This record gives sequence, structure tokens and C-alpha cells, in this order.
Amino acid sequence: MTNNKDYSTELACALNGYRALIVPDVHNNEIPHWQSLWEKTIPRTSRIRLHDWHTADWVKWHNSIIASLIAIDEPVVLIAEGFGALAAASVAAEYPGKVIAAFLVDPADPDQFDVRKKIPKQALPVATSIIISEKNRAQDNAKTAYLALMWGTDFLTANTLEAAVETAPSDYWPEGIQELNKLVSKTQRSFKATSRVRARKFPNIMASHRQMLALGYN
Repeated sequence: MTNNKDYSTELACALNGYRALIVPDVHNNEIPHWQSLWEKTIPRTSRIRLHDWHTADWVKWHNSIIASLIAIDEPVVLIAEGFGALAAASVAAEYPGKVIAAFLVDPADPDQFDVRKKIPKQALPVATSIIISEKNRAQDNAKTAYLALMWGTDFLTANTLEAAVETAPSDYWPEGIQELNKLVSKTQRSFKATSRVRARKFPNIMASHRQMLALGYN
């Protein structure tokens, strides 16, 4: 039986030294959800901060991710779910110099939250995987497949995702850890080749966002 220490090692190896930023769905995905278990287990992991987790506010979700990127100040792997996955994809499109990869699980239907006009309309500039539950309805799968096509990403179906969300607090979703490992492994060479150029532009952009956050635009 794999214990918590083993999962910690597996997750750390999957990230290969990169920081992880957890971007939950609406209601915050607290334990026993796999995202919260990963957060407790992965060294140096951060989670976005919101005062209200129960209202799907696009601006606050979006700005909270950016604020976390400022605080971390090194490239991160975004690990996002649901509504948070939509906001994470948007930030990854805007600031690829700060995001090494986007691991997007069960992204929400953008029409449900009236954010279709705000999500990226082109291939994301960072390595991305979209993973959905095998139990999703066919129409939900079709909508997620469209996002994957639009963002130029992998589109995977996880047999064990539903169980990791609904069952015991010891379920760290091993299948997800394997897919995270694949994503980070394949992105490192391309990221190193482009990050230096993109990073030069990031400090000025972040300075403007710091000013916005200081004025209360969060």
C-alpha cells in the first residue's frame, strides 16, 4: 500500500523541482478532495487566496492567480479544476513566462458562468493537459473537447477521477500524478528555450498589476 510519504515523493518527482499553484473550483475543494491532498503533500505548494469561494467571480479568480504568481516569483505549474481551470487557462495565455504548464481538470462549461468571451480563443502558449472524469455526460465531454481543440491541448479521460473526488481522504488520485508527470516531463525543453525571452517582459506587467491590486482591483 502506498503511504503519504510515497505520494509526496511521487508528486515532487512529477513536478521536477517546479513550484505548484493550486487553483480550486468554486467552493474551494477542501479535504478529502485530491487538490487539497496534493497541496498538503507537494513541497512548496501555494494555493490562490479568495475571500469568497462560493461566488464564481471571474475577475477575482483571475487576479488571485496573478497575485500568487507575483508572490512566488518563479515559474509554476498551474493545477486547476472546474471554474478555476478556465481562469488558469486565461492567465497561462497571458503570462507564459511565469507558467511552465497547466494541468486542467474537469474545466467548467464557460457558458454556465457567462465567461465564454473571456477565455482564450487560441492555442495556449504553454504545455497543457485537460483531464475529465469518465462519468461526465456526453454533452459535457463534447464541450470540454472543444476547449481542448481551441487551446491546442491534450484531452484525456481519467477512469479514477470520480473516485478521487468522492471517496476516502487517502485517495491521492495516482492516475492524476502519472499524468502530471507526463505533462511536466514533455514541457521542460521547450520552456527553457523560451522562458528567458518572455521573462524580460514580465516585471513591467507585474508592476502594473501590483498597482491594480493595491487599489483594490482584486
